[in-house]
Amino acid sequence: MTRHWRLLFVCTGNLCRSPLAQGLMQQQVDTAGLTAQFSLDSAGTHARAGQPPEPLAIEVAVDYGADIGSQRSRVLRPEDFFEFDRIIAMDLGHLDELKFMQPATGHAEVTLLLAGLAASGNAEVPDPYGRDRGDFEFAARLIAIGTRRLLNELRAT
Repeated sequence: MTRHWRLLFVCTGNLCRSPLAQGLMQQQVDTAGLTAQFSLDSAGTHARAGQPPEPLAIEVAVDYGADIGSQRSRVLRPEDFFEFDRIIAMDLGHLDELKFMQPATGHAEVTLLLAGLAASGNAEVPDPYGRDRGDFEFAARLIAIGTRRLLNELRAT
């Protein structure tokens, strides 16, 4: 029987990194023919609900074959720790906050997107908010490395 994975990507405002992670992961899942095996979403620890992704995030996502223009920001909720299998942080601050927020009975595994990836050269995806296209491209490259590794890991289980 094939497992269905429910993944939530988290950053601060849910405007740059987590929408990119959701979009790049969705593109990879679709390309691999695994769409039915994954439910993906993104949220922010301090998001204002209903905001579209940053224009540069949308543009950079297109370079990876992903369309994130219809995504809208939302705040991380306590129930997310029960509704998702994994909640994936973009940086160490988010990881700490997620671990602090996680209810004792919440079953979601809280992880860092780039944990253990020597190839990335980074443990964290830096926040490109308010920066130039090069910063968004750098964040997207790191996210692509992390989501590829994540997909390969989940396919193997």
